[in-house]
Amino acid sequence: MRVFRILFSYEWRHFRAAKGLVLLCSLLLATGLYSIYYGTTEIERQRQHLATLPELTRRNVEELQVKFPGPADAGDIGYYHTTFAVHHPDAWAALSLGLRDVNPSYVKLRLLGLHNQLYAADNTNPMKTLSGNFDLAFVLVYLLPLLIIALSFNLLSAEREEGILTLLLAQPIRPATVIGAKLAFRTALVLGLAGLLSVVGMGWAQVPLDGRVLSWLALTTLYCLFWFGVVLVVTALHRSSAVNAVALLGAWLLLVVLVPSLLNLGVAAARPVPQGIELTIKQREEIHAGWDRPKTQTMNRFFALYPQWRDTATIRERFVWRWYYAFQHLGDQAVAREAAAYATGLQQRYDLVEKLNLLSPAINAQSSLNALAGSDLPTHLAFQRSVTRYHDSLRAFYYPFLFRKVEFTHADYAREPRHTFTSTPELPTAWRGLGKLLLSVVVVYSLGLVLLTRRPVAAS
Repeated sequence: MRVFRILFSYEWRHFRAAKGLVLLCSLLLATGLYSIYYGTTEIERQRQHLATLPELTRRNVEELQVKFPGPADAGDIGYYHTTFAVHHPDAWAALSLGLRDVNPSYVKLRLLGLHNQLYAADNTNPMKTLSGNFDLAFVLVYLLPLLIIALSFNLLSAEREEGILTLLLAQPIRPATVIGAKLAFRTALVLGLAGLLSVVGMGWAQVPLDGRVLSWLALTTLYCLFWFGVVLVVTALHRSSAVNAVALLGAWLLLVVLVPSLLNLGVAAARPVPQGIELTIKQREEIHAGWDRPKTQTMNRFFALYPQWRDTATIRERFVWRWYYAFQHLGDQAVAREAAAYATGLQQRYDLVEKLNLLSPAINAQSSLNALAGSDLPTHLAFQRSVTRYHDSLRAFYYPFLFRKVEFTHADYAREPRHTFTSTPELPTAWRGLGKLLLSVVVVYSLGLVLLTRRPVAAS
């Protein structure tokens, strides 16, 4: 143990003397702090934006009260009145933004067809999607392995190339102690940086101190240990420092860039999903066709869905709101199957990636951190389902006014349904991710130890 401590302290002195490594660690620390600033700023911007929405609704109501000073036709109110379905972020989203900056945090709704409003924001800026999020999860998952590679590519080869390893092995020191001390120092350094950034991020984002703190730290620790396991495997091959560096960078490219890209292409081919904009176009075509259909045909189709309104008066006017909203609703019904297939397809893609992400610990770690933060795809789909239920409640609120010809008064605005939705963590996904990372760690360390056993450390 004394030898181990001496070697460990030697590594510390060597690190302090290597100004480039100190600068690299400082750069990663600064980058991590900026990523925390970026994430917290983005979530705060979203919160401030969401906080203005009730005021916009209140102003809209005031304008309608001026426009319709007395009791009004509910059809007019339903057409001009806007309300919002809001998706409040969890505090953890500041550390792992996930899909929150590409999916809408709110949906502006009127009593019209739902799907063209729900998927109106599906057309995201591809350049924004390409750049991705620069949050703490990005730094931990994609940049931290590069620091591990920079610190460890010459773990043993440098001593061999400088002739120091011969002197070391001439002493009563086991090669395993040398490798263990070197790995332990670098692991402590990297985990210290990752832990410091995580703690600062949690304090900055003011996350609740619940079980997710331990889950986040455990995910980060296992992910770092995996990459040190890769270093152990490459070190066990006893190649030169240059070959080690190429091999480790190749592993990074393979596991962080190539495998995720191929996985994305494979999943997209295996689970084709129509775009939300296609639903919007088809729904619009169905709604526009509603103007030309006989009113009796439209209403009979509507009454088949809502028989409770069948006894309402026959429409003889050229235009009446209940007929207008009936064919708006039928427009939604016309694409209901496609909408369900769209949501199901996205969920199936996500489930398939979850099954295959064992091939890339980077994807596994990223999806697990997103699940902890409630910023992943299942959370977004849950928000869309809540929006659908809210729109249904709006229809249920307005239909008695429309079909019973009840006048809409100023007091009825306060009775209108409201919507709120707050992200919740997908803990089972995060725990499965922990298990997969633990398995990856066991595999790489086992492989490294087997290689070291079969190819013992030698001076040359």
